Amino acid sequence: MTDEDAVPPEVQASQDGPGGEAELLGQRVEYLLTYVQPLGRRYTLQEVVDGIKEAAGTNDPKLSVGRLWALAKGKVANPTIGTLRVLGEFFGVPLAYFIDDEVAARVSAQLALVAAMRANDVRSVALRAAAVATMSTQGIEAVRSLVEQGRVMGDGPAGAGSPIPKA
Repeated sequence: MTDEDAVPPEVQASQDGPGGEAELLGQRVEYLLTYVQPLGRRYTLQEVVDGIKEAAGTNDPKLSVGRLWALAKGKVANPTIGTLRVLGEFFGVPLAYFIDDEVAARVSAQLALVAAMRANDVRSVALRAAAVATMSTQGIEAVRSLVEQGRVMGDGPAGAGSPIPKA
């Protein structure tokens, strides 16, 4: 992962110029693919599509691997609200994550905190979930920084875990 990958999706792309909004949406989808890891690894595009199909109702939009790839690469300028809704439901984020910079910043900070906790084998994520949900972006960043400092000062080898994006 490069330093550019660690930049939160709400600040990485400019919405100016052609394709800016599609690129920003692509970065947000890619961020979810990278940091939502209940399997302990990145989801494959096929796993996301299969998960969406399994949960889909009769009127829910269908999503193909090709379409998901195009979304993640910032090639889709105008996805339907239904597509964004099923993606949000699959990844456990609100629909507003895809269109609202403030919500995206808050969700990105929460995901970064979970990644930091996972990297440090913190088992009390469930106990802290309610508190994290009500924290400001700055509060989440402060907790993430403390967890990261603990990792650096701990017994683990230098460079253990994955890089944690700053929100």
